[in-house]
Amino acid sequence: MFGLNYKVFGSSKTLLVVDCALGSCSAEWWHIAEDLSRQYKVLLYDRAGYGHSKFSVKERNPENIVTELKQLIDYVRANEKLILIGHSQGGYNVSQYVVKYKNEVDGLILLDPATPYDGEFKNRLSAKEFKKSGVDKTKSLKLQKQLAHIGIIKLFKGALKKQQPLCYHKYSKQAEKYIIQSLCNENTYQTAIDEYLCTHNDKNTQDLKNAINNSALGMTPVMLLMHSSEIYINELMKYAHMDLETAKKIETVWQELMYRYKNISNNVEHITANQSGHFIHLTDFKLLKTCIERMALM
Repeated sequence: MFGLNYKVFGSSKTLLVVDCALGSCSAEWWHIAEDLSRQYKVLLYDRAGYGHSKFSVKERNPENIVTELKQLIDYVRANEKLILIGHSQGGYNVSQYVVKYKNEVDGLILLDPATPYDGEFKNRLSAKEFKKSGVDKTKSLKLQKQLAHIGIIKLFKGALKKQQPLCYHKYSKQAEKYIIQSLCNENTYQTAIDEYLCTHNDKNTQDLKNAINNSALGMTPVMLLMHSSEIYINELMKYAHMDLETAKKIETVWQELMYRYKNISNNVEHITANQSGHFIHLTDFKLLKTCIERMALM
């Protein structure tokens, strides 16, 4: 349906819809959906260009992504209560979704969401610090796309298993294969580049900025889950080979920018995931599950 690969787990009066991070696929969440399906109906999907979804020629701006997700939700939903869950880039997407379709959404859970303010990193970091920060992902994504294009990335499957997200959870063989196939697919990186560039284009960010500035979601319940600074600083040093001082500075800016989401609604709860870095759903599923249970009762 609509060229999007999706899977529905369970049945319930509450529908949970998950939107994944930049470059991620639904298999990252399969084990989580299976657990949650004991209480909820769960919809996982691959955005166009990821996993087994078709590559889209439409611009990968938030407007088109939200429109595609809306069509899928309308197809799957059967009058259930609707809670949207977004991780990283997915958090940006589902925030845009609720801004556009506020009356159709009953709750929003954001896990370390990407923000419309990333341009501020350039203003607040030196050129050297900004280059180290990894905020501008285009260079690394273009390199990965080239490696995927010529097939070299397939030779590093062992290394991929030691990287995020595979390093955080012992996946089933089927899920691991799905994730690695996605990471070896050239379309994954082209789509990620297109999404990243669109998200960092001022014409595409203004609606969400206005929504945050004006509490556009009214009393829609929002839970904003943000990572532990201590753990994330260690991750920056480990995975990005960053020095401590630079890691601390980058983390300070990112925490501040994410925290601005607390103004998107008059009913926002901010929660720090003390045991987690960026992949909160993989490193502290218990916390996420508790938040979902509370949200479902609201």
